[in-house]
Amino acid sequence: MFRCKIFFHVGPELSLKTHASKGEAWIDGFGLNVKGADEKFLIPQADIEKVDMYRFHGLGRVIQVDHRKGRLFLAATRLMIGQFALVNFFRTGKLYRALLDMST
Repeated sequence: MFRCKIFFHVGPELSLKTHASKGEAWIDGFGLNVKGADEKFLIPQADIEKVDMYRFHGLGRVIQVDHRKGRLFLAATRLMIGQFALVNFFRTGKLYRALLDMST
């Protein structure tokens, strides 16, 4: 099981003005689990359609997960204070590879 602290946003796009939430993500036999301060949800492995990773405005890696019910953006963090986040570059890459392995 892979687990890490993240920031995430559920929605069609991510910009510098987007309000992201702080939380935790883990991958288990059921799929991708995300737990925030006010919400907890599961994206079943069978529902994941596409996983992509890109550099967000040159600031850090962000993972985009397209699934049957919409889109999720997430990245592993070292520290998050308010809307300021330090992205963990290597941990985000590890999460991306784990999601790719799970979705294939």
